[in-house]
Amino acid sequence: MTLDPLIESRLTARRPTWSDRPYFALAMGGGSASGKSTIAGQLSARLAPLRVEVLGQDRFFKPADDLPPYLSTSRPQPWPDYNRPDSFRLDELVEACAQPRDVDVLILEGILVLHYPEVRALMDLCLYVDADADERIVRRIRRNLEHYSIDDIADYYLESVRFQHDRYNAPTKAHADRVIPGGAADEEEREALLQELCEALKKRLPPAF
Repeated sequence: MTLDPLIESRLTARRPTWSDRPYFALAMGGGSASGKSTIAGQLSARLAPLRVEVLGQDRFFKPADDLPPYLSTSRPQPWPDYNRPDSFRLDELVEACAQPRDVDVLILEGILVLHYPEVRALMDLCLYVDADADERIVRRIRRNLEHYSIDDIADYYLESVRFQHDRYNAPTKAHADRVIPGGAADEEEREALLQELCEALKKRLPPAF
């Protein structure tokens, strides 16, 4: 099924509760540094004049002292783990997704937004941004070098990120309605999919929606 009839079917399925949530909710999961935030921003800009809100899962991290710890082989003290389902304040995340808002489209993006059944139940469309591990680690290094040493970035990735990705993140790809290729070499395929998505949403959701 192409995106246009898929989106139409999702809108039709929830019309009995239309007045409770009069906007289209889209969840975008994927690995760390796969390109989720960038793609969400691109969608927000390209969907104009539709009103779009981008909600980042990072807003719902637990305080550092409350995060689950992991033991590093290179550091004496436990480090907070930001890559597990229990690293987030789930109740607040679900509440934020369900609250009224004056928008046409809500885009929820984050590494584990597709992990929770409670969140998926609130979404009309689930996407997963997929990028190879080697490209994601390069992006993490470039992104974090301003704040951390190369050794700290590498240790955290090797000791936490890659294992938790395989354990918790990668399996959420099975919940996606569509997979978006996030690699640098995938630009043409990604562009075609984003164009299709934007056209389908604009067709189904006029600005007065």
